[in-house]
Amino acid sequence: MTTLAELQRNFIRDCLSGKPSSTKLLLAKDIDTSLISASGLMGIYQGSSRANIIQAMKLTYPVIEKLVGEEFFRASCKKYILSHYPKSANMDDYGEEFAEFLACFEPAKQLTYLKNVAQLEWLFHLSSLASDSSPTEWNRLSAVAAGDAMQVKLLLAPSVKLISSPFPIDMIWQMNQPNSAVNKEIDLTQTVDKQTSLIVFRSRLKTQMLAVTEGEFALLSSFNQQQSLANAIEASIKIESNISIDEAIKKFIELNIISSFKVE
Repeated sequence: MTTLAELQRNFIRDCLSGKPSSTKLLLAKDIDTSLISASGLMGIYQGSSRANIIQAMKLTYPVIEKLVGEEFFRASCKKYILSHYPKSANMDDYGEEFAEFLACFEPAKQLTYLKNVAQLEWLFHLSSLASDSSPTEWNRLSAVAAGDAMQVKLLLAPSVKLISSPFPIDMIWQMNQPNSAVNKEIDLTQTVDKQTSLIVFRSRLKTQMLAVTEGEFALLSSFNQQQSLANAIEASIKIESNISIDEAIKKFIELNIISSFKVE
């Protein structure tokens, strides 16, 4: 007799696999086929389960859907589901690999910017779900000995996510927001020398992004890796020799992008 756990696993696999047929269905022997065939019955469940997953994908990737169109987006999601089953009942956890999938999806391969736009949307999603940062007593920094100050580690808020792209993905994202006033033609066929470096973070209840210089991005990337202040400054200056470290850190603390510190 099939156990309950096996029934549940088989049901999920049958719902999320390809077109149901009696020879492929794992549940075929456990289904009452007196009124409807096993493949016909599972086809009903398969259609509704896929529709629910695609709806969750639409909420996470609205810009991708707008860029490629609803029909193409649905077709892409159906292919994605076949190779990427949800591993959690919480659909907030689903869709992380969609950017890589789009990069390899043959009908979308020429749209090379889609991967980076999808990565940006996933970071927006993660940032919106992240925990709030705890209040920090910054005046405790004054107690750090002068010789130890450069070994302090500045920490980023839980909602902060970093992304760098050869495409102007911030502009692409803004142009495809509801009621967007941004109307500009972008040539995505040209190779660009300058990276678009972005910080995604949540301020109060709103998730937003901020474009930063490559030096600022290197600074925050070092902090994100819990590097010391000395190492972070060195990495930043290496890329942008004229960066004002004091002004950059002050700005990021005021925006709560840098939310705390650690002394070791």
